[in-house]
Amino acid sequence: MQPSVQLKGWNVDALSASSDGSLLIAGLSNFIGRHWTGAVAVISADAAANTLQLRELKELRAGVPAVALLPEMDQFTGRRVVASGDDSGSVDLWYLSGGSEGALLEHSQARVLHDAAVTALAPGPAGNALASASADGTLRLWETSSLLTCTAQLGSGGSGTALSAVAWAGHALVAAAGDAGISLWDVRQSGAAAPAAAAALGAWALSLAAHTNDSGQQLLVAGDALGQVSVFDARSLAQPLQQRALHGDAVHAVAAATAPSVNGSKHVATGSDDGSIQLLKVADLAGSCQLAPATKDGEAPCYVRALAWSGSEGEQRLFRGGWDQTVSLALH
Repeated sequence: MQPSVQLKGWNVDALSASSDGSLLIAGLSNFIGRHWTGAVAVISADAAANTLQLRELKELRAGVPAVALLPEMDQFTGRRVVASGDDSGSVDLWYLSGGSEGALLEHSQARVLHDAAVTALAPGPAGNALASASADGTLRLWETSSLLTCTAQLGSGGSGTALSAVAWAGHALVAAAGDAGISLWDVRQSGAAAPAAAAALGAWALSLAAHTNDSGQQLLVAGDALGQVSVFDARSLAQPLQQRALHGDAVHAVAAATAPSVNGSKHVATGSDDGSIQLLKVADLAGSCQLAPATKDGEAPCYVRALAWSGSEGEQRLFRGGWDQTVSLALH
């Protein structure tokens, strides 16, 4: 039986895992009365003991649809840094400390510059860079090395196009932009009001991840509201290289591993509101493998809203979270 943590009363909207797989950060939401509230949870993962343990749950006033465990330690304190984005438009930084009583989250900074919910966060390849996507239709770039500073805004907002996911692809940011499909922005063009390229999916774009294949080609994998998965060449978004319906409901989660598996390839997985999880064969989507089946009629719904890979070369682990209020190990 796979290890799991039950977070009673809290839907899991986002997951981020440490590279060694020992730590998970979860973004949570809960509908109380007329308002969504939220929380950030710290979960420890012990591969040897095959266990997951809730270490801390920090409640907030707004739902938390975005979290990211930053790759660089804080340069002054030497502590790990967690970023979160919430429904109020705030981007927050937290210090993460260890101790005999468990990991502790200490709030560091907050900036409210988005005019709507922060729907996704993506740490950049340059260590201290962070990108945020928002339902206000804009992307923002942040510097996290000392003070949390917004260095650029991409998109003008006000277009009615909400962004739901963001990923780095070299010097570009790619966003899932609802009925506008996916859009690519050159971060070197600070303040750009329109994307450098865009592609339609034929359905509402909800999730995406950047993936480098065995040949070194940079690909983009996107999920949509019809359960389809699309693969694009990041250099040209004109037409998808592949598109296939792999799920029976909306695909809200796409995650790409950064380290190769035992066969040398980097894994990509997708999760859906029908409860299913697919391990993709990116070169041929028809050969993808189902890791978790869709829920059956009469069963409680199991909306998979978050996936996160961790682990070094040949030792990947995939974690999932969803509106069944559970974080669990999906693949090891």
